Amino acid sequence: MIEGKRVRLRGVELSDLDEIMKYWNSMELRNLVGSADAGPASRSEEEEWIRNTWKQRQERKAYHFAIETIKDNKLIGGTGLFSVDWTSRSAMMGISIYNPECWGKGYGRESIDLVLSFAFQNLNLNRVELDTFEFNERARRCYLKAGFKEVGRRRKARFVDGQYHDAIIMDILKDEWSTKS
Repeated sequence: MIEGKRVRLRGVELSDLDEIMKYWNSMELRNLVGSADAGPASRSEEEEWIRNTWKQRQERKAYHFAIETIKDNKLIGGTGLFSVDWTSRSAMMGISIYNPECWGKGYGRESIDLVLSFAFQNLNLNRVELDTFEFNERARRCYLKAGFKEVGRRRKARFVDGQYHDAIIMDILKDEWSTKS
């Protein structure tokens, strides 16, 4: 486990499935993470996804984590590194705080810091990239505070609620993270 002050990151377990299913099919959440066009996920699909996270970690292709509060061991979201490129020492990062009651309380920011520490100190990656959408201003501000920089846009790349939106590409380099930490 990777522990911060208020959250810990741990492997995703089958016992997390009920809590994940409580929130994962919310269209608001799925729009924010860019998966609304896939439609609602079934329990069996999510169970398969959890099992696949274990395989990806063993193959060193991705590292998925459950985010839980230290105070009460409550699952509140998920995060991780994926598309790990060992030659270029880079990876993509994703994060989602599932429960809207936990949004805007700093759990995401602390989780991002923990993932970046794992990426740069444990995996010796040099670069972490992520995508967000122009309508997700809360996430964009959080990523900027964590040290990410906007490096590009895919214009009108995502169709959500009847409108096209830009996808914002952000990244952070190891040396930028170490000077910030």
